[in-house]
Amino acid sequence: MITRVRMPRKLFASLVGGVTLALAGAAFGHHSGAAYDFNHMAIMEATVKQVNWTNPHITFVVEKDVKAGEPASTWVFEVSSPGVLTRSGWTKRSLQPGDHATFRYAPLRSGTAGGFLREVTLANGQKLTFSFTPSG
Repeated sequence: MITRVRMPRKLFASLVGGVTLALAGAAFGHHSGAAYDFNHMAIMEATVKQVNWTNPHITFVVEKDVKAGEPASTWVFEVSSPGVLTRSGWTKRSLQPGDHATFRYAPLRSGTAGGFLREVTLANGQKLTFSFTPSG
C-alpha cells in the first residue's frame, strides 16, 4: 500500500519560490556586464579577422593596428545577440573579415585583450550601433 505524504502548503510554496529565484538569478547572471568597465570606454583601430554571428552573443576577432613600439595583438569583442543587432539595422555582412574599422568598446576589467563592443565606425564613415547594455 502506498501512502501519500502531504507537504504543508507554506513549505511547498517556499520551495517553489526558492527554486524559481535561483533559476531567475542564473538567467539574469548570464547577461551581466560586470566583466566590462562601462565607465572607461576605449577606442581602437583594427582589422576584422573573424566574425562569429551566433547566439547567444556575436563576437568579432580583430587584429589591433600596430603603432610604433607596440606588438601586434588579437582582440575579441563581444556584442549582443543576432536578434538585437538585426533590430538595430545590422546584418551578417555589416562587418566582415578584412574590414578595417574603428571600434569603441568597454574594456574587460581583467585587462585581457577584449571588451564589449558599443560602436563601430567603418572606413566609409558609417556607424554601426545598437541599443543594448548588459546589466551589472
